[in-house]
Amino acid sequence: MVYVAHPVARCIRTFAQVRLVRTLLLCALIGIGSTPAWAEELFEPPPPSAMADEILMMSTRAVGTACDGNRLSEKLQCQRYEVSDNGRPHWKSMDWRDALQPTSPMRTVVYVHGNRIAPGEDRYRGMMVYRSLVTQGRPSQPIRFIVWSWPATTIRGPIKDMRLKAARTCPAGWQLAWFIDQLPEETPVSLIGYSYGARVASGALHVLGGGRLNGLQLTERLHPQRPPIRVAMIAAAFDADWMLPGRYHGRAISQVEKLVLVTNHRDPMMRLFHFSVDRRKIHALGKEGVPHTQSLGKAARRIKPVDVTHEVGRSHKLVDYLSAGKKMGVVWRRLIPSVEPSTDAAESSLADFSSQSHR
Repeated sequence: MVYVAHPVARCIRTFAQVRLVRTLLLCALIGIGSTPAWAEELFEPPPPSAMADEILMMSTRAVGTACDGNRLSEKLQCQRYEVSDNGRPHWKSMDWRDALQPTSPMRTVVYVHGNRIAPGEDRYRGMMVYRSLVTQGRPSQPIRFIVWSWPATTIRGPIKDMRLKAARTCPAGWQLAWFIDQLPEETPVSLIGYSYGARVASGALHVLGGGRLNGLQLTERLHPQRPPIRVAMIAAAFDADWMLPGRYHGRAISQVEKLVLVTNHRDPMMRLFHFSVDRRKIHALGKEGVPHTQSLGKAARRIKPVDVTHEVGRSHKLVDYLSAGKKMGVVWRRLIPSVEPSTDAAESSLADFSSQSHR
């Protein structure tokens, strides 16, 4: 017996699919819509600060999803933000290895952008974050700020785009982990991830902690005793429970000194996140925060939630999150300590997590 769907049922199903696509398109526009004029003025690229910050962009777009250290070393693209003698800013291409040779260890802040970001826009978004960081966080020492760019250009079809980029965050996470491992061990690191960029950042931390991402892992570590990393995740677009022990990013927390989670219960992309994996009963970390934190033991103390629902409301725009007033100042000050921690913190951080995970 062949079952034939009733015409009315087919119409209802088709109408529901059309509504879904329209909703996702609307949310995509919310996330990548044009920036208002006031925001362009507020976040225009600043000149080099009086503290001699370094601003770089590292791009894996020429590498694609290849997870090979030799290919990354050869194809990783680097640009430095500079200001010419006549005061005009520009980006100068250079070898990425040469760019990571400061005269003394300086805190390196890596920002990972979200989805639907084209070449050129990655630098612009990165400078928005940098301007917010230095004006609201007011670091007491010079920093190296790196915009980490991965292949996230928009493709046709909102659902296809979401699911393809979700899969792409695995190799992107491995690539970021490889890069962080190249930094000198004494270099203090902070990590910022926005939307799918938070998913990339969490995956990188998991790999650095000895975990696997769909079989991908770092088989050889240059600096296995790296001090723990300070992390800020804004509107994180991945499963809320992934960072719990035994879950998909279960080793990420072992690499964290402090994790600042910026959540928004009204963010439309957080509410529709489950369409990226075709499962309805999941919740986004950027909406719910980490559940069942008691399973993390002492490591749960490293998680510092910051709820910006009231300030941001129904938006997924990066500029709206950065404009969340005093709360973003709190985020940035937790991301960059006024006094750098000792390297002994790394051993105690790993020990706390390991003892809990083996109970």
